[in-house]
Amino acid sequence: MADKFKTTFQVYTNNADSRKMAKPGSLFAYFIEAASMHAERLGIGHKSLQDNHNAFWALSKVHFDIYKTPVWHDVLTVTTWPSGYNRLFARRYFQISNASGEVIVEGASDWVIMSFENRSLCNVQSIVESIAQFNLEQEHLNLNTAKVQPATAETAAKTMRRVMFSDLDMNNHLTSMRYLDWTMDCIDTDYLNTHLAKSVDINFLHEMPVGEDVTLACQQDGDTFVVSGTLANGKTSFAAKIAY
Repeated sequence: MADKFKTTFQVYTNNADSRKMAKPGSLFAYFIEAASMHAERLGIGHKSLQDNHNAFWALSKVHFDIYKTPVWHDVLTVTTWPSGYNRLFARRYFQISNASGEVIVEGASDWVIMSFENRSLCNVQSIVESIAQFNLEQEHLNLNTAKVQPATAETAAKTMRRVMFSDLDMNNHLTSMRYLDWTMDCIDTDYLNTHLAKSVDINFLHEMPVGEDVTLACQQDGDTFVVSGTLANGKTSFAAKIAY
């Protein structure tokens, strides 16, 4: 039985930039919220995983393309569905449509299930298949997540960020939606004021708890920017790529 989930969002003031255009981070946030709502409906949401498996969903990779950037006050429909899983990952697609029904954003994402106790990976397949009402939609978009190589150039611009209380999610680490905001903050403001993001890739590699100091490195190649975060222990916490 196919199972797609749809919900609507509006581009409110806090979702728009100085040009009254929807921020890429806001579009990403709409998807995350819709995915969470759908997981609850399928019986494998935050409360169910925590109560039954002492675990939680964590985003591993995401890719999305922005064909047309919505503007302030636009009402958008987000459609999302799970399309497959194996022992380690679950794939979920999403599309965002405008009031005319035109698909203006679409993407693919890979998720893992992690243990609250020791932050180790759980067996996604065994957990998913224990949920009677969990159904897969057979439609697959012609999109894939990608591995992003961290910024490595010696000339990469570097800045420091600290994970603060307001950055945390319900799992008590830097919320996945903040990564894209941090990424865009590394790009020159004059450039951002004259360009629109066309595609986004983010790899989520290591959790970042409150108080963690993260070194962000930004590397530009034409209209493509790679931003990666390095923890105090030298591990790469995330790597993101935005093409304009």
